[in-house]
Amino acid sequence: MTTRPARDEQTSPGRSVVVRPGRQDDVDAIVTIGVRSWVEGYRGVVPPGLVPDAAGLRVRIRERIAEEVPSIAVGVLDGEVRGWITFGPSRDADAGRSVGEIWALNVHPDAWRRGIGRGLVGYALERLAHAPFAEATLWTFRDTPRSRSFYEALGFETDGSTQRREASGGTIEVRYRMALSPERSS
Repeated sequence: MTTRPARDEQTSPGRSVVVRPGRQDDVDAIVTIGVRSWVEGYRGVVPPGLVPDAAGLRVRIRERIAEEVPSIAVGVLDGEVRGWITFGPSRDADAGRSVGEIWALNVHPDAWRRGIGRGLVGYALERLAHAPFAEATLWTFRDTPRSRSFYEALGFETDGSTQRREASGGTIEVRYRMALSPERSS
């Protein structure tokens, strides 16, 4: 079977959402979305006052965009960046080399339920499959029914693993997993 390279830009069917690699001129929007979606999405889940460090996030985003193979993409709705995703090899100690990971997904709360998250995850999964990884994982907070049902609707399943990270105030996270098929990259 011959696979073609993943397209750099995708348009979600039936929507005006365009997903493309992140660019340096997207950094401010990405940081704003990251902070705002964290505050709105995790209110009552993570300790009060725990907010991502905007300056540190700005540095990490600039680095991801500058990579030879960028590991960040943005979702553009009506000409404006409204969401972003980062992805790459799994960072988990128990993961083999065939496991990729969605590291972060953020959509501005004003644009939730508009297809941006779905488009971003599809984009990342296509690139992970093309890399080629056989599986994709992601971590999300245990007590976020909205995000958990979103990932489950996309076909992810929990694998029983949990973790607590200092960066998230020790809030319990659960791991989701999905097999990647070669068709995803063709």
